Amino acid sequence: MAEPTMIYKITILELLHRSGFPLSNSQITDFFLEGDLTDYFTAQQAISDDEDAGLIKSVTNHNNTTYSITEDGKKTLELFKEKITPALSKDINKYLKANSISMKEENSYKATYFKADRGGYVVQLRITEDDVPTMDLSFHVANKEMAETLCNNWKVRSDEVFASIMDILMQ
Repeated sequence: MAEPTMIYKITILELLHRSGFPLSNSQITDFFLEGDLTDYFTAQQAISDDEDAGLIKSVTNHNNTTYSITEDGKKTLELFKEKITPALSKDINKYLKANSISMKEENSYKATYFKADRGGYVVQLRITEDDVPTMDLSFHVANKEMAETLCNNWKVRSDEVFASIMDILMQ
């Protein structure tokens, strides 16, 4: 079982390296599940093992965690790249080609909140393009429920907010 587990870990590194942008836990897991390569729990263990080894790093933003490959991950990938078979390499290319635009868009909407020093919560909403912020909004709300609601709805309503702000700026 050690060989398949190592291949899953190297595959995650290759997937992150080729994508060129951070991927969410579900995006990485979907690759394994859609390709019928392994089960959910094995994929989660491989992600966890890569992170514990310092080969990938995670960033958690409210209810979304994204992963990117580290320098140590890149070095490890170079050492074990031959473990990626031509068929697996083709599967990675096919997955990224079919999903890159939607995955990148999905990960470009970031929302988080934290407890304010003087009570209430500060909500931070962001849209990025190629990791460059195109819009940042921060504001204070009275309670945690409001903060969570805003963060949870950000991906759904951010285009409307962005369009409204652009309309105001263009007047």
